[in-house]
Amino acid sequence: MKKNSNDSDSLLVEKAKEGNEGAFNFLMNKYYPRVYASLFSFTKSKEDSEDLAQQTFVKVWQQIQSFRGDSAFFTWVYRIAINLAKNYVASSGYKKQRVNSSIDQLEIDISSNENIESMLIHSQSLDDIKDFINTMPEALKTAFTLRESEGKSYEEISIITETPIGTVRSRIFRARESIVDFMKKELISNE
Repeated sequence: MKKNSNDSDSLLVEKAKEGNEGAFNFLMNKYYPRVYASLFSFTKSKEDSEDLAQQTFVKVWQQIQSFRGDSAFFTWVYRIAINLAKNYVASSGYKKQRVNSSIDQLEIDISSNENIESMLIHSQSLDDIKDFINTMPEALKTAFTLRESEGKSYEEISIITETPIGTVRSRIFRARESIVDFMKKELISNE
């Protein structure tokens, strides 16, 4: 079944390389949801993910001639999307936007029976962990995010990041270890 998908992708890619916009639109419609979901796990913003997904497919169309077929078409598209997301997240405009929007996202239902103080502490802890993950070296953060947020296998991460599988395993282990150390320090400082 998977082979048939790759075969149909190959035919559509060849047609797109010849300038067939219909073939390209079919590929775009097929992979847009997966690209969007991956970008959303990176940006946590619907609008940013939509913009980056559109930029991804514009770039794919512009560079389709350079696709050699060494990997699956989606892997190539995914790599373009993740590189765009990394560049966007590294930009100063994104960081300013995240600071402003994080305040807006704090919504608490006062009428709920839950302990508001514990909700705030839990929410703050999650935000602290997310902030810590964003400060990790890019290689660790990318491998960890692909594994934990997107559920990618080590093999898939290896292909996407163009890194040996042993390195991928090591990066994910180091990222997890760093997060656990950070959480231990946070618990000690909050006691």
